[in-house]
Amino acid sequence: MQLLLRSGGQRVAVDMERAGGQTLNVGEYSYRPTHMARKVRRLAAQMWGSDLAPGILEQRLTFEALDGGVGSSPWSDSGSFSPTSGSIVSLGRWDEDGSIGIALHELAHEMHMRSGGYDNSDGVLREALSLLAERESGLRRTFEREPYYTASNLISQLCELSNFARQSFAKRWDEIVTLSNDVGLSDLVNFYLDRSERLGLGRWLKRYSDNLELRDAILNRIAAVTLRYSLNYRRYFIERVVRCNSEITPDQLTYVFESITTLDRRYPNDDLEQIIAVCFAPHTRQRRRLLAFG
Repeated sequence: MQLLLRSGGQRVAVDMERAGGQTLNVGEYSYRPTHMARKVRRLAAQMWGSDLAPGILEQRLTFEALDGGVGSSPWSDSGSFSPTSGSIVSLGRWDEDGSIGIALHELAHEMHMRSGGYDNSDGVLREALSLLAERESGLRRTFEREPYYTASNLISQLCELSNFARQSFAKRWDEIVTLSNDVGLSDLVNFYLDRSERLGLGRWLKRYSDNLELRDAILNRIAAVTLRYSLNYRRYFIERVVRCNSEITPDQLTYVFESITTLDRRYPNDDLEQIIAVCFAPHTRQRRRLLAFG
């Protein structure tokens, strides 16, 4: 790993793993280059194992320190990735541990590209993989801009679900890297929500139809509708789906889904649970009530 020092138009490159006990001050933070390089190497090896090809860290990951540090804006770039030249991590925006997380974030783009799926993935999926990677260092970030906002929400939801979170990083990475877009990631959240809490969606679909293509289409529509839902709203939505009568047709299901999306967009301040309940009401089985006679 290279540390690139820039000052007064001059550039000096330092091999971080041979910097000894030197400390570098950038802005308000102090950094130990050798310690950082060793930690990045250790974490990356644990995360990607043999897939981390020789030379990636040495030739494709650079830390950069600007004279005077970097700007304090919350949107100052702390890292970047180029398929051509690799990753750059700018010191001064985060402390030492946070900068290690940013390095893993950018390195995840590299690993995603080398897996062959980077070019065919949308921005949400690309950032979701990188946010999954940076969490391994303990870095947690919140965002207001897209695609980071949606990617962060989906990864946070996945990591709240026990059946997903308890898997090794390699298995979690493999689950996501095979996807290509935000709807696919939303579907994965719904899958693990159903699996972790036994909501019965998978069982309901098997009873509903033997047609695998139809089942996949229904799951895809559910994922699209719930893309920006919280886990609570996802849970409520799925609970209404599995209470639908088996006689409901695919067109009727589609109409219900589209009605929920339309009403939610038209009345953003209304109670979403009420919107979902009203749209599903004509097709759902009512819970039995026990009446006591005296």
